[in-house]
Amino acid sequence: MAELSPMSDAPTAAGEPGWATLQTTSGLTLRVRAEQPGDGPVLVDLFNHLSPSSRYLRFSKSMDDPDPQRVRQEAERLARLGPPLDMAWLAFVDSPDQTEAAVGAVRFFRTGPNEAELAVSVRDDRQRQGIGSALLSFACTAAQETGIQRLTATFRSENRGIWALVKRSPYPVSWRLEGPEVHAVMDLTAPRAA
Repeated sequence: MAELSPMSDAPTAAGEPGWATLQTTSGLTLRVRAEQPGDGPVLVDLFNHLSPSSRYLRFSKSMDDPDPQRVRQEAERLARLGPPLDMAWLAFVDSPDQTEAAVGAVRFFRTGPNEAELAVSVRDDRQRQGIGSALLSFACTAAQETGIQRLTATFRSENRGIWALVKRSPYPVSWRLEGPEVHAVMDLTAPRAA
C-alpha cells in the first residue's frame, strides 16, 4: 500500500493545502494535495484523460461527447466543495512532458455522522500503476482522522478496475449486489491489513 512520506505535510481535515508524498506499489512517487476552489481546470483535464468507457464506468452514464461547458461547470462546482462534508485530494506526478501532471483524484462526501461515500478516479494512461490503491489508502487514513467509521462505494458491476481496487482495501469490505450496481462498505473500525 501507499506510504506517506514522514517528511511531508499531509492535507489536513480542515482542507489545508499541504502536500503529502505517496509511493505506489509500482514505485511511482505521487505528490498529493487537498483540492482547492481554483482546481476546476485540473478536474477538467482529468476528465478529458478518461475514455468514454471509463467515464461510463465512473459516472454510470454515457459520456461519449459531453458538452465542454457542462464539464467545466461541474468541475468548478466540485472544486468549490469542501470541508466538513466533502474532502478531496488531487495526485500529481512529474512526467517527461509535464511537471506536476494531475493523474488522479480521490474524494469522500459525508452521508452521515460516521459514514462517507468514496470516489476515486485515475486517468486512463496512468491506470494499473498503483495510483488508485495509494489514493484509497490515503483516503481511508484521512477519513479515520475525521471520525468516519465506514466508507461506501457504489459502482457498476462490470467495472473490473474498481472491483479490484476495493478488494485491495486495507480494511474489510462487505458487498451487496443490486441489479447492475455493487454497493461496497469498508469498515474503518477494523484493524488495518498489513
